Amino acid sequence: MTYPRLSVALLLAATTLSGCASWMPAAFKSDPAESQWVGNYKSDTEMGLTTHLHLADDHAATTTYTYTNGDPDLLETGHWQAINPTSVKVTMTTHQGRPLNSERVYSYDPHSEQLSTQQETVDGQTYELGVEGLILQRQ
Repeated sequence: MTYPRLSVALLLAATTLSGCASWMPAAFKSDPAESQWVGNYKSDTEMGLTTHLHLADDHAATTTYTYTNGDPDLLETGHWQAINPTSVKVTMTTHQGRPLNSERVYSYDPHSEQLSTQQETVDGQTYELGVEGLILQRQ
């Protein structure tokens, strides 16, 4: 059976949907503790690379990789979610506009205001991020 577009729209508008949502507009955010994560973080330059992470109040996340040799920056976009008061999960869904499935779980040290992680999972495969991992300083 086919339905005209208006009928389908009215049918959907009258339907109650249920499920799990991990994103909520900032205006509806009920947990002020989540605002502690919002901000900019930056790594020290190592091996010619600096990592910049931006966590926005709408749970969007952006990672920019800047090279000291003048190569163009690389950009990843995605979202973030607080796991607990000292851990945040950052999921990147695009790399240079192409699909990506990357996840890092960062630990936060409130005394040094640093995020750190030892590994990254890309498409289900886990990679170690060097001897000391990746450390990002709040800016």
